[in-house]
Amino acid sequence: MRILSYDIESTTGSHSDASMCTFGYCIADEKFNIIEQRDIVMRPRGKRYESKIKLHYDKAFIKAQKPFPDFYEEIKNLFKTSDLIIGFSVSNDVDFLNNACELYGLEKIEYEFLDIQLLHKTVEKLPNPRGLESVAQEMGVEYLAHRSDEDARVTLLLLKSITEKLNLTIEEVLSKYHITQGVNSEEETTPCTNGVYTKKELNYLINDFIEHNYRHNRRYKGGLSYKSFAFSDEIKFGDVDLYRRMMKRIYELNGRVGQIENCNHFVSVKGEFTEKEKRSLSLRNEGRKRITPITLEDALKIFGTLPELDFSKDVELIKKHRREQRQKRLEKKKENLKIKNPK
Repeated sequence: MRILSYDIESTTGSHSDASMCTFGYCIADEKFNIIEQRDIVMRPRGKRYESKIKLHYDKAFIKAQKPFPDFYEEIKNLFKTSDLIIGFSVSNDVDFLNNACELYGLEKIEYEFLDIQLLHKTVEKLPNPRGLESVAQEMGVEYLAHRSDEDARVTLLLLKSITEKLNLTIEEVLSKYHITQGVNSEEETTPCTNGVYTKKELNYLINDFIEHNYRHNRRYKGGLSYKSFAFSDEIKFGDVDLYRRMMKRIYELNGRVGQIENCNHFVSVKGEFTEKEKRSLSLRNEGRKRITPITLEDALKIFGTLPELDFSKDVELIKKHRREQRQKRLEKKKENLKIKNPK
């Protein structure tokens, strides 16, 4: 594996004026051995030098360098030849690079990227993301803060530290914490996400699981035949892995899983109904169809040993789903433009 860690500094801090003045990077192998480290200094397009961050090069030196287009092919090749691209709070760097490409009339560089700041926040269960200087101090790493190649190096060391602490490969870490890489494509840029899926996305995972695992034998009368189970949202969306394991077990025992309106057992953590669930119950033939509420603990006793399942494909499923949704939004946007601007 070839890992590219990169960072960008700007003379103004703006993402819209092609003020990028340094592109720093580190190339490492799968064992985090640094193969190459370099800080490319370039002349920004504008004349403003109002960055709140103290740059490591003086104004005269930066102005004397070649502009971004002279380094474009070299930088593009770095992305093209790398298997994993990382950065710290990398969405800002993605914007800097895209802006420079746009204002200089160059083709947008397409790639997937991993935000190590987000990964660190997720793994450490932090309420707020930490800055790179703070993280470096915690790791005991000395470096030149806000020099692009040095920021890239510390970002790489942080990823190495995370994998070593968890004793997992990079792929296993991403799978364990449901991290989805960001995508910088010609159409749009989507950020790296940390597995905090929306309710619609969780429903997508659940429906995909049902599609590939549902089974019911009408002729078989044993196990959980004639029994159907509905689950509270707290269980379904609070622990989607447990919910899918329970569904799998119910199918194995010839039971069914459905909605509260058409099931005869309702499973919640405490065996109680919320106000929303009570309203759903009122639709059950005006209350004439009986439903038995049971606690999660009692339900697990009924189900017995749950199967161990591998949910490592969730990340790819969600990534695919998001791409499909983005494509639908783009197509809808194009249709709306056609309606507003007919030929």
